[in-house]
Amino acid sequence: MSAGGGQASGASVAAWRFRSLHVVGTGLIGTSVALAASQAGVGVTLADEDEERLRRAVERGAGQASAPHTGCDLVVVAVPPAAVAEVVAHVSRQFVGVTVTHVSSVQARPLLDIERRLGRSAHVVGGHPIAGREQSGPDAASAELFRDRAWVVCPATYTGAEAVDTVESLARVCGARPTRMDPVEHDELLARLSHAPQLVASALAAAVADLPVGAVSLAGSGLRDTTRLADSDVRLWTEIISANPAAVAHALRAVVGPLSELAEVLDGGDPAAAAGHAADLLRRGQAGRAMLPGKHGQRPTVWATVSVVVPDRPGALAELLGAVAGHDVNLEDLRVEHAPGQPEGAAELAVAPHAQGKLAEALRADGWSVTLGTNADR
Repeated sequence: MSAGGGQASGASVAAWRFRSLHVVGTGLIGTSVALAASQAGVGVTLADEDEERLRRAVERGAGQASAPHTGCDLVVVAVPPAAVAEVVAHVSRQFVGVTVTHVSSVQARPLLDIERRLGRSAHVVGGHPIAGREQSGPDAASAELFRDRAWVVCPATYTGAEAVDTVESLARVCGARPTRMDPVEHDELLARLSHAPQLVASALAAAVADLPVGAVSLAGSGLRDTTRLADSDVRLWTEIISANPAAVAHALRAVVGPLSELAEVLDGGDPAAAAGHAADLLRRGQAGRAMLPGKHGQRPTVWATVSVVVPDRPGALAELLGAVAGHDVNLEDLRVEHAPGQPEGAAELAVAPHAQGKLAEALRADGWSVTLGTNADR
């Protein structure tokens, strides 16, 4: 493992700012934190009101289901936003002087609620690892979930330096890159980067909900890609949006405004004006996408694609992946498309541009039907 994730080569638990960790909440984020810390050699205990989730987290090796060990160094509260303040206040009173952090997607509102219940504690630090999945629960968790991802630490003006350092150490143990930010600034930024995209994806998917099933079956990869977030947990996202209403409203207007303007121009019946507005929006979209980080937080990379026809039968995709591995080509990304009503699909393989021709030639020699293409910023 690299120094950024898990236990660094040659390092010991003593190198971190904490030896023991107690995680309250064994959902996706809490269990992933516990798995990463456990693999780094930290002693981890777990708690959750949902006994089944707790049992699964333990079975996956995230830690022990018990009260914190004597001298616990750090408590991570990984519960839904509406419950954060109550749980943080409870554990802070239970473990006086121990650093307590939460991992809420919203920071300003929980901070105010914590202050009302607990007062201004120097030991409480808000934090938000920028990682997640559409799936929830301990079975979706991974020790690698935070690798090379940002972990925003949001101290208040009165937060102690040692508590902040401890939470940043947790981020590094999990393989993340800690960065500090004001809670209000965090919420305004994440409304643009996370909360609005969730609602836009849901609205886009909802727009096709009334179409006949047969018609929707004609949808291509574009609709599936842009609506992926619509599968996210409804209860969790309802709480996130409700806890950050003003910033989310502003973020939604930034998305809806250009679309409404374009719709008005399209209704106006002037083809030249419509084309100009559409082109401007598309170009601005390309500029915005080019700013997004690529793999492992690096600059976006243009991957070459190799599209392969795959029979719709058990084991066919595994055979293709085995063939790719056999030709010593690193697969950067994979997307599978199924042709409506056809006994086959297409696997789109993203590889380094210099490997595209080599892989295509090798797969054709193996009997696969191959076409070439290029997709930017995978």
